[in-house]
Amino acid sequence: MTNFDTDSFSEADLGAEFDRLFPQGFAGPDVLQELAPAGWENSPLLAVFHPSLAQSYEETLRLHRNVCALRRPNDRHPLPLEPTFDEVARDFRERPVETVREVRELVGQCLWDLFSDGHQVTATDGRVLDLGSFRASGGFLAEILNRQTGAEHYDYLDFYMGTIWVAQRADLTPVYQMIFRRFQGRRLDWIYHFPKLYAVDLRPLKEALDEKHDPDWLNYSPSEVLAKEAEAKQQDKNLAELRETLEEGYRESIEEALKGPPPTTVRAYKAIYGCFPRGWPPSP
Repeated sequence: MTNFDTDSFSEADLGAEFDRLFPQGFAGPDVLQELAPAGWENSPLLAVFHPSLAQSYEETLRLHRNVCALRRPNDRHPLPLEPTFDEVARDFRERPVETVREVRELVGQCLWDLFSDGHQVTATDGRVLDLGSFRASGGFLAEILNRQTGAEHYDYLDFYMGTIWVAQRADLTPVYQMIFRRFQGRRLDWIYHFPKLYAVDLRPLKEALDEKHDPDWLNYSPSEVLAKEAEAKQQDKNLAELRETLEEGYRESIEEALKGPPPTTVRAYKAIYGCFPRGWPPSP
């Protein structure tokens, strides 16, 4: 269960707010009319769940190359052959369209992109609609949909990492705009945060656990103390170097991002609110 602080919506308030945002559900007639006025089967968004053979081949090839790129430099095993178009075509199957299921899952994944991934949704009183960690956010959205459908169809994995695996199949701008339009109607705002990795020092936690289990004075040894101090200094140095590397990578990522158009979520926000969200453009 998500932990909520005093500056965040309670779990009950969050549930009530989602009911107001989507009074007919994530795939209600109102949502379908906004996303696919000509019908779901005629919508470009259909490709999210029904990629073409060409898209399937490109995804298979990209995954293969990404996996190969993770190999160790000294790995002498021959690289596996790249999949061919014909090989992918032999396994390719058209699946029946399931409009309601597909729409509610896509909306849920796009909601994860906005509520999680480091971003914030805020109310006029300054409170944050915080769904929790990446996993907790996925779990919350799964619970909402399970309540809407009246069955335990979903768990956190169905929404964990949002649209990361399908975002390249179709332009998701209409979905984000639909969500932001509802945010605006509820006087909610969205704060963008550029993705950043952090190096966390877990030694204080380990020391606290060790102290609780076996106090230092119980097996005191001067030589061991000196050895631990030398080890701690080396760990401090390693941690400082890692943090500097991450910070340098963060700055380079921002510089690279600013060379191209803003993210789809940011462009969708601007289309509805008329300005960029707080946090964009990011600064190093």
